[in-house]
Amino acid sequence: MSEMVSQSTSTGTSSGNVRIAARGTTWSLRRRQVLAVVRLELRKSYFGSRGAALFLLAAMPLAIPVLMLIARAFRGVDGDTAEITTVFAGLYQYFILHFVLFLGCVLVFGNVMRREVLDRTLHYYFLTPLRRELLVAAKYATGVAVTAAVFCTSTLATFLFMYLPESGGSRFIFQGPGFGHLAAYLLVTVLGCIGYGAMFLAFGSFMRSPIVPALALFGWEFLHAFLPPLLKQVSVLHYLLALCPVPLSQGPLAILSDAPSPWLAIPGLLILSGALVAVSAWRARKMEVAYEED
Repeated sequence: MSEMVSQSTSTGTSSGNVRIAARGTTWSLRRRQVLAVVRLELRKSYFGSRGAALFLLAAMPLAIPVLMLIARAFRGVDGDTAEITTVFAGLYQYFILHFVLFLGCVLVFGNVMRREVLDRTLHYYFLTPLRRELLVAAKYATGVAVTAAVFCTSTLATFLFMYLPESGGSRFIFQGPGFGHLAAYLLVTVLGCIGYGAMFLAFGSFMRSPIVPALALFGWEFLHAFLPPLLKQVSVLHYLLALCPVPLSQGPLAILSDAPSPWLAIPGLLILSGALVAVSAWRARKMEVAYEED
């Protein structure tokens, strides 16, 4: 009797070990598959002519501090730190965040799946033993990593070009609140890539072209200041502006509302992005490859 119990116990233990080993092998395989997709996406979509538009777009904000520096050199005056802080806040919120980063996410995430259809390469992914959910997640993670790196570099360079040439710029960054401002702007940039990326990934998964929904969303975000408080809560810009270190007046016609706290803005944006990526992954599971003549 004791031998039978011992034998059954050893059998149960061995089967449990087999399941654990199989689970570890599955996770290892999926990790290798995701890394392979990431490497392929980086080589195919970003390190080449296709990535040139993204890098040129990210370089546009640098022209503003350069022109300001040239203008000050001609006038022979030094910039005031408080004035520069306000100018950079406006440059970031109205140009970098609302235009440059927005358009960059359209270019990258709006064509994540559509580009494969146009290139007639989507079926190669679907023929591999790779779950489609992992394919979508890998493409999204690659896009977030690339756009965050590119636009954080652009934001950092623009910030330094604004402050360092001035006499009090270094003191403001290293001895004042400048470093905290920079960290907040970089955080907003990363969250913007995550939020807008998830939105345009979902748009591109359900529509032939992301242009129409991108224009609609751009108009919605542009009118953010004039939306009622309830409708502002479904705007990505509403949560991003709440995290910016320097609040700006949005005009006399703006409808005032309470800005969400960082403890609400950051988790809310991450939850919304995760839900949109999950919807895109669900759509990929139902997708059928049908190339059409464009």
